[in-house]
Amino acid sequence: NGLAWDAKGRLLSVQTTPGATRIGFIYPKGSEATITDNFEGKPYGRPNDLVVSKTGAVYFSEPGPNAAPGQAPPTPALPPAVYFVPPGGKAVQVTTAIERPNGIMLSPDERTLYVNNTNGEHIIAFDVASDGKPGNPRPFAKYPIVTKTPAGQPNSGADGLAVDAEGRLYCAASGGVHVFSPKGELLGTIPVSLQPQNIAFAGADKKTLFI
Repeated sequence: NGLAWDAKGRLLSVQTTPGATRIGFIYPKGSEATITDNFEGKPYGRPNDLVVSKTGAVYFSEPGPNAAPGQAPPTPALPPAVYFVPPGGKAVQVTTAIERPNGIMLSPDERTLYVNNTNGEHIIAFDVASDGKPGNPRPFAKYPIVTKTPAGQPNSGADGLAVDAEGRLYCAASGGVHVFSPKGELLGTIPVSLQPQNIAFAGADKKTLFI
């Protein structure tokens, strides 16, 4: 699922193979390793996205398993949550208060952690302490388009996140890619004909936004 490079050039991935769900390194060859595959002995249901800091701290989202067409999703061993894994340490459950945590991203100075909530009305922001642990969760910005699910839950379609060098946050959600200032102000929307899922800056000088 989600992918991220660490400061040593290793590729870290969310791996969702049934029975082998984990967060771990998959590249380069010979550096394969599992960062975490359980929390307090319980397996993750289906982690979604991750981001890694310059010091090697890993943050990832766990919205829970998807439902098969026409069926209710299976009951996971763990609730939807956001996790933090300090370098060389064990996973810490940061919060279970976000209904469906999805995209996750750090600010350029790595002092703020952002989490998209597919079944909520707001992007959630956390302060990142000197030891890397997130705290003080709060609404950061309201999604401009929010509908209701058949069960009456908010549905923002919020998925992937990206950040630019000026700290502007790019959010893939219903209606396109919404761009917010570091203060949470909506600056505008890049319209997309289909529901965007993941976004990233890449290419020459990372000046191209891939959707």
